Amino acid sequence: MKIFEYSVFGFFTGVLSGLSPGPLLALAVSETLKGHIKNGILVSISPVFSDIPVLLLSLFIIEEYKNARYFFSFVSFLGAVFLFYLGFKHIKAHPKMIDLEEDIHKAFLKGLTINFLSPYTYLFWFFVGAPFLKNSSFFESFSFVLFYFLGITCSMLIVVFFTEKVKNFLESGFYVFILKILGFGFLIFGFILLYDSYKYLICSK
Repeated sequence: MKIFEYSVFGFFTGVLSGLSPGPLLALAVSETLKGHIKNGILVSISPVFSDIPVLLLSLFIIEEYKNARYFFSFVSFLGAVFLFYLGFKHIKAHPKMIDLEEDIHKAFLKGLTINFLSPYTYLFWFFVGAPFLKNSSFFESFSFVLFYFLGITCSMLIVVFFTEKVKNFLESGFYVFILKILGFGFLIFGFILLYDSYKYLICSK
């Protein structure tokens, strides 16, 4: 019975994480708009590979989380810099800059980078995931993690497939305009991470 509860909680937590407005979901949408649906799919599955090391790290040092504020501040700052880069790149986008083959090769790496440089990934596993799994059995933990990844991946894939369908009805000039809007979104998320970096630094003093 507990395995079922862990599975359900993991799945719905994953769905909420996947559908929450944030830089990773914005990247999945923008990569789908710029190129092929494969771009968005690669971004959608990137959390499976980026979150596992973070989960293992959080389980290892969960008892020391109070001393991790400098680490969160540093990660937030790097994440802000990367989002500023993506933001300005999207704002300057025009049809001739859209390179399908290049985007396909880089989409997965961009997804990994955003997730690794997002403090929310660490905060979730340090303060939600790891404490929840700390006293659970192997099968309970496995069920939670498996269904969490199913939830976050499936929810993002739904958004990606919807975006691909909508893209077919858009003219290139219009979805380049959408890319620019997403670029401003990346800048906003960048400022949020920059502010988070400042807060973690202040709280650690």
